[in-house]
Amino acid sequence: MKKLKRGTKEQDVISIYGMPGLGKTTLAWKVYNNPSIVNYFDVKAWCAVSQTYNRRTLLVEIFKLATNDEIKIKEDDDVADMLRRVLIGKRYLIILDDIWDVEAWEDLGICFPQGEYGSRVMVTTQIEEMAKHLQHHSDPYSLSFLTSEESWEFLGKKVFRGESCPPDLLEAGLQVALHCKGLPLVVVLIAGIIAKMDREASLWLELANDLSPLALGE
Repeated sequence: MKKLKRGTKEQDVISIYGMPGLGKTTLAWKVYNNPSIVNYFDVKAWCAVSQTYNRRTLLVEIFKLATNDEIKIKEDDDVADMLRRVLIGKRYLIILDDIWDVEAWEDLGICFPQGEYGSRVMVTTQIEEMAKHLQHHSDPYSLSFLTSEESWEFLGKKVFRGESCPPDLLEAGLQVALHCKGLPLVVVLIAGIIAKMDREASLWLELANDLSPLALGE
């Protein structure tokens, strides 16, 4: 949030990178919807890019968010030019979630006007080289794996919701956490399953072993 609100007045690109399951999109979404961020920017737009994308479709999506869908778009409209005109002179925040290649950035980034208004583009990507290529003023932000202790703490919060873990489940719970391989998304998935199971250590360990290949991405 400091990267978005402070620093250079020029347009800046904030990249979040890391492998799937680390929480890049979750982090970006929480920041995007934070009240102080909402109130700070004149225009906000969120756009999921992915590996296969259609430039016009994405630009239309961003344009509609930027204008609150007040302006109707015709088939022959130059959406890129329309978007540039809407953003000029504004402090905008554009989120490009899950961007895969430089071409996608060149397709979309050219539509975001420069200026000294403190505008920001936030990008999430799995590719470190991509994040570094997009670097303007701010260093890319790398999401790291959870430690085994952090995984267990996170799992416990999701499963027990404020209660203490029963002593007879402690060892099994730690093993389940280890099988999550430090990935928050896997912790959430497994917690959702075991929260509905009987609280028996043998069942927890059995599930952890069954889901181990999933956590490893195999």
